[in-house]
Amino acid sequence: METDNVAVPSGPLRVGVIAGSTRPTRRSPAIAQWVASDRSQPDLRLEVVDLATFDLPMLGEPLAAVFGSYEHKTTRHWAAAIAGYHAYVIVVPEYNASFPGVLKNALDHLYAEWNDKPVAFAGYGMSGGGRAVEQLRQVAEELRMHPVATSLSLSPNQVVDGRYAASAGDVEARARMLAELSRALRAAPAAAGGITR
Repeated sequence: METDNVAVPSGPLRVGVIAGSTRPTRRSPAIAQWVASDRSQPDLRLEVVDLATFDLPMLGEPLAAVFGSYEHKTTRHWAAAIAGYHAYVIVVPEYNASFPGVLKNALDHLYAEWNDKPVAFAGYGMSGGGRAVEQLRQVAEELRMHPVATSLSLSPNQVVDGRYAASAGDVEARARMLAELSRALRAAPAAAGGITR
C-alpha cells in the first residue's frame, strides 16, 4: 500500500547492524551480535555487518561518492552490501571523544546507498559512547539518513568472553530503540531502499 509517496512495506525488513571498529581488541562485534539477537520486532531481520571483513582502504575514489561512480572493487563490494539494507544500527565505540576513523572512512565511501534510510546507534565506551553518537548523528544527517531519537549507551566492560552480558535495562532499551526504528521504516519514503512491496 502506498499513499502520498509514503510506502507501507510488509514482511521482514533487512537491518544492517554495523560493527563500527576494526581494532584487534574491539568489542563492537560482540555488541553487534547482541543487538542482532533481539526478537522483539518480528518485522526486522537484523544482520551483523563487520567492517573488518571489508578491508576498505583509506578513501581513494577519484570522484566524490555523491556521483555514485565507484572505480575500486573494494568500494563496489561495500556499496553492494550496504545498498541491500532498509535501515541500519551502527555500533560505535567512543575513541578520544569521537568515533573511529575507520567508521568515518566507511561512511564516506558511499552516498546514495545511505540516503533516506533510518539509522539507530548503539554507543559504548567509558561514558557510554554518548559523544561518539552525537557526532555520528551529524554525519548521518549529512548523508541524508534519518536518525531515530533513541540510542543505546553501553559499557565495554560488559563484554565477557566475546559476548555482551546485558542488563535488564539494556534489553529494555534495545527493544525501545528497535521499535522506534521499525516505526521509522514503516513511515519511510518509498525511495528508501526500495521497501515498497
